[in-house]
Amino acid sequence: MNRPIRILLIGGDASLWVGISSSLGSRSSQIVVPGDIEKAQLGTAARDIDVVVVVAGDDPSDPCRGLRLVKQAHLQRRTVVIASAADQRTAAEALGIGVAGYVVRGSAPDRLANAIIQVAEGGAFYDAPAAAVLNGSEDGQATGSMMSASRALASALELKDTYTGGHAERVTLLAVRLAQAALLDDAMPSEALEAGFLLHDVGKIGIPESILNKPDQLSETERLVLNTHPILGERIVSPLGFPDAVRQVIRHHHERWDGLGYPDGLAGYEVPGAARLFSIADSVDAMTSIRPYRVPVTFEEAIAEVVMQAGTQFDPDLALLARDVFLNTPIDVDLRTVR
Repeated sequence: MNRPIRILLIGGDASLWVGISSSLGSRSSQIVVPGDIEKAQLGTAARDIDVVVVVAGDDPSDPCRGLRLVKQAHLQRRTVVIASAADQRTAAEALGIGVAGYVVRGSAPDRLANAIIQVAEGGAFYDAPAAAVLNGSEDGQATGSMMSASRALASALELKDTYTGGHAERVTLLAVRLAQAALLDDAMPSEALEAGFLLHDVGKIGIPESILNKPDQLSETERLVLNTHPILGERIVSPLGFPDAVRQVIRHHHERWDGLGYPDGLAGYEVPGAARLFSIADSVDAMTSIRPYRVPVTFEEAIAEVVMQAGTQFDPDLALLARDVFLNTPIDVDLRTVR
């Protein structure tokens, strides 16, 4: 996005919008500070706005009213929330509805400006205390928030990548089933592991839609751009406080047993266990799903291909285990059907 960013600011005061405007410089074309706004007004204003900035807690009687308004107007993926560092309620609610950005009140204006730019360009930016909510460090009060945030980010990606509808949920079911059978020391079934599976492709948020949704085969240049998504994904989740298993799946799920994968060319047991087992589930779902450039194969044919690639693309032991687990256990048809 080269043009100035059009911003709607809900709450806050003059000093806040002056700070934003100063930090964005020529990239800020409009900042509106309504005294109060309703759902209908927000929907109308949003047609001419790139990013909504919500200052939470300005109304002591209802500190999350602004969040509910953006949810009702379906603007979560274009919203940055500003809240107190101690406001865990707002952090949990913001992540639960899937806002694209979260910045602590009192942060430097350039940090907020960076969040606005990332959200305007289709990315995500999360600050503490969102990280504390995500990893459940607040005395267990945020149980389930990590999965809520993971599903929100995964859903946001699927709105952009139209050819992978339902992929994140389907492949997560497959990968969790394989993890439960494998019981690898570094990939034990857990909420963190499931979150990593859901977020494996979150870096595609930073890939142009012209590449993600191209109906034909990609050019070599386009393929190289697409192959940066594991690195972009790791950058997106780095400030969120996710457990290490999440980062491992995101960065390494395209590594191969023979070392010919990307982005780091890891081989054999250098590839984290979570990524090794997930790559099998990912490939099975890709082979059995509808794509504009490829005819899907049957589930049994996909498993046969995994076994054929044992020792080259896939961990040989996990490939054989996948055959036993998936072919000897009934597979829900939803796992193979684009929703």
